[in-house]
Amino acid sequence: MALNSEHLVRDDEGALWLKFSRQKTGVLCRVKLLPEALQLMNKLHDESRDTLLPHINYMAYQSHLKALRLRAGIVLPFTTHTARHTFATLITLEQGVPIETVSKMLGHSTVRMTERYAKVTPQKLFEEFDRLIAFTEDLHLTI
Repeated sequence: MALNSEHLVRDDEGALWLKFSRQKTGVLCRVKLLPEALQLMNKLHDESRDTLLPHINYMAYQSHLKALRLRAGIVLPFTTHTARHTFATLITLEQGVPIETVSKMLGHSTVRMTERYAKVTPQKLFEEFDRLIAFTEDLHLTI
C-alpha cells in the first residue's frame, strides 16, 4: 500500500521494476512489472495521491478477492497466503524455477523458509523420474 514512484526503476532494456525492502524481513526485493500490472497502475493512477495504488480497506479487499475467486471458478475460499503458496509451489517450483530464485521472489531471508513451500507433487515426481531415466539411458553398468 505504501509503494510510490520512488520504488519504480527501469533496467537497461527499459523494463519497469518495483524495488523496495520487504516490510516483514527488510530483505531487498525487486519485482519486474508484467504488462497487466502496468495497465492496472496506469488505470488507477491519480496525481492527488503519493502512492502507486489507492488504499483499500480490508473488508473491500476480501470482497474483491472473493469476486476474483468466483470469476475464476474456484469453489473453495482462499487467502493471500494461499495464493502466495500456490504461486511458489505450482507456478514456479513445479515449473522448474530454482528454489533460490523463488526464495528471492518471495522475499525470504533464507532458502530454508522457501523449503516450506517446496512440496513434491506427484506430477513433479513423475517428471523428475522421467528426466532421470532419460539421463541414464546411455549409461552402462559394468561389474
